[in-house]
Amino acid sequence: MAPRDKDSLLPQLLSFPPHPPPPVPLVDAAYDKEIKSLRKVLNDTPANALTAGAPYGNDLLEILDPSINTLPFLYVLLAHLNTGKQKATTIGSPLWLKALIFLDRFDPVQIRYVGTEFRRLVVCVKDMALAGKKPIAAVRPIGAAILRLDPSGSCFTSTHLLFVRLCLEARTFRAAKPILDKDIYEFPLSAKTLPSGLLPCSQHDTSAGFITDKSELSDAISYRDPLCYFLYGAMIYMALKEWQRAILLLEAVLTAPSKGQSSQIQVEAYKKWVLANLLAYGEVPGSLPRTTDSRIAKHVRSLGKAYEALGKIFKEGILKEHDVRRLNAEVHIGHQKWSASALSGKLTVMKDCNLSLVLQVLDAYRQFTIAKLESTYVALPLSEVSRRSSPNPNDHPETAQYIATMIDSGQLNATIEQKYQDLQSWVLRFTTSSSIGPQSRTEQQQYEELKRQTARTAQVAEHVRETDRKLSLNKEYINWLRQKADMAASGNAGEESSMAPNQILIEDEDIMGEA
Repeated sequence: MAPRDKDSLLPQLLSFPPHPPPPVPLVDAAYDKEIKSLRKVLNDTPANALTAGAPYGNDLLEILDPSINTLPFLYVLLAHLNTGKQKATTIGSPLWLKALIFLDRFDPVQIRYVGTEFRRLVVCVKDMALAGKKPIAAVRPIGAAILRLDPSGSCFTSTHLLFVRLCLEARTFRAAKPILDKDIYEFPLSAKTLPSGLLPCSQHDTSAGFITDKSELSDAISYRDPLCYFLYGAMIYMALKEWQRAILLLEAVLTAPSKGQSSQIQVEAYKKWVLANLLAYGEVPGSLPRTTDSRIAKHVRSLGKAYEALGKIFKEGILKEHDVRRLNAEVHIGHQKWSASALSGKLTVMKDCNLSLVLQVLDAYRQFTIAKLESTYVALPLSEVSRRSSPNPNDHPETAQYIATMIDSGQLNATIEQKYQDLQSWVLRFTTSSSIGPQSRTEQQQYEELKRQTARTAQVAEHVRETDRKLSLNKEYINWLRQKADMAASGNAGEESSMAPNQILIEDEDIMGEA
């Protein structure tokens, strides 16, 4: 029953969790019962009662502690935001500051019981930032909230997609890394698929144990949502010039399960995948990842022929030591295609918005031309390097500066020997040993890198084991095993089942359902 006055409301709001904590913590069942009782009180309390304040005119938001009284604080804050005037819900206002404090301090266990309200607050913060034309103001608070709810960041939610979109709009790419650097291993599933007896407050093996359709910590996820997340994430990594990580996310888009028909998102991912490979490795792999659907691969390649042609010219030019003129001509011919969208009469001409990447490919051509010399020469006069790679072969100072930049950034393991002031006498000497030169690392650095790789491998292996365990309990997988056993018993063991267990056809509307 909802409290009738503010005198009786406050004690109920402070009734859970008990503070100070009891010597013996509540068991999961008792915790679950108490917090659901509090949630019912809050749901039954009208908004005007929540905003009316506490006895003696005190504001409830000044009395409640978001790290302890997470549910009451959230409900009171939302009531204020929903009824407040426009000035009260702008960046820098008291309610804005309270929202930021909450997202930074809420109890990650209590919040599992109010997923809808949590998402409403996240959207409010995002909307206030956009209304104030400062999307960057909401980036850090929302990113912190995602990792406070799920420190592993391994379960995809609708808030992940909202966050990367916000980072792109704010053009604050590095702030996205704490979220994007966390690999996605799981998606919210139906609570019916979880082991019985586990409650939201229980200890779960993975965050997918409490981020379910029932928790509503994520909005319904369509087939497009994770594809958009990986594509936007790849765009952020490309802006940071982290090409290998960008390629990984683009391949996640290209290898996504489908019904054999590629989406526009996958086509865009393929075009960027070609360019990212040129920028990372100086060539495009001969084929897409093996797990890519052959029909998808055929379709995206047919729509990305201009990019494949660019990649072919790039690779041939490096191998045969051609100058950059042919590549320049190809870039010029496709300029309209690489460019951003533009108006043509009454129609909007849709283009690929990849011009900045293509221009970086032109610069990378020079870098890989210089780097390839290392496989043939131990040392080379700077004038010869200039002749082979520079747009202006006679501009030796510019070549020296360009090579020095490559060395400083770790792209080239070499040194420039300057015996005399005359640049004609300068020599580019390649370092043949990885233990010396700009790219060298100490034993301690190598050991730390090995530790990081070992920890990452162990983490991936643990997620693989957990996925195998879940798959063995999956209804479709069990049915597939039965079908295979029946075929073996009937003498048709050599025939393939109509559907392999990993062929999951995902509907476009919603992928949050029973596994």
